[in-house]
Amino acid sequence: MAVLLTEMQVREVRERIRQVAEQQLAERGLQATSLRSIASQMGWSPASLYRYYAGKAELLAATRAAAYNRFSDAIETAYASTSDPWGRSRAIGDAYVAFAFDEPAAYKLLFAYEQADTEKTDELRAAEARSQFTLTTYVSEMVEAGLLEGDPATLAHVYWASLHGLIVLQMAGKLGQAPPFETVRHAAARLITRGAAARRDGSGENG
Repeated sequence: MAVLLTEMQVREVRERIRQVAEQQLAERGLQATSLRSIASQMGWSPASLYRYYAGKAELLAATRAAAYNRFSDAIETAYASTSDPWGRSRAIGDAYVAFAFDEPAAYKLLFAYEQADTEKTDELRAAEARSQFTLTTYVSEMVEAGLLEGDPATLAHVYWASLHGLIVLQMAGKLGQAPPFETVRHAAARLITRGAAARRDGSGENG
């Protein structure tokens, strides 16, 4: 007879499964990770996992949602750390970088994999929207405050693409040692900000 678990125990078991899935996805890649490989590492039979996840797609969605929510926790804490727009921008950037290098497996889950809409759960869609909201909101507020000019969504994507690209290059060992990652990162942010800075004289030229 199967042992009945409490709701809290079920959550704890699902979390353990997600942790193993995240590790394997980072180390083996999507194709080599399966419910069987996860069950084997946990010392379970593959059938045992189906008590908690209907299949690989559902487990991947749950694992990615959990990673998105940890990422959101980090950048939301940074957002709330100051009311100064420039300070808030720096804090979010620092939190973003710290998460990427502190949790590289989770970071890879966020951006190295994509799932078809039919495979996305409501939980994953909500987690994606949560992270995107914070990364766009602080830019929108800078535009509203007259500090930057342009479409907030576009500017947010430009900042993100630059930072993400540098992180991926650093993780792959492609940046080298000179100049250091942080030097390149801050230079890129300054150049983007200078290009998007609000015009001060009304002449149509950036100041």
